[in-house]
Amino acid sequence: MSLREQLRRNKTLRGRRWTVKRDSLGKLVGVKMIYNPEEYVTYSTAKPMVGDKALLKILDKEFINKN
Repeated sequence: MSLREQLRRNKTLRGRRWTVKRDSLGKLVGVKMIYNPEEYVTYSTAKPMVGDKALLKILDKEFINKN
């Protein structure tokens, strides 16, 4: 089961954050879950984070563009 399917089936969790990695062409390369978002924000190299609903929108958009 893909991450996109899991996010659709399961309930979204409040406070769960994800980072999205893209290549130079703008294609989705990877998605990582951040376990301690409060701690992660304090790092100087912290990437922008998105929640479950925003990640699902990103994954849906990539799926449509891929097909």
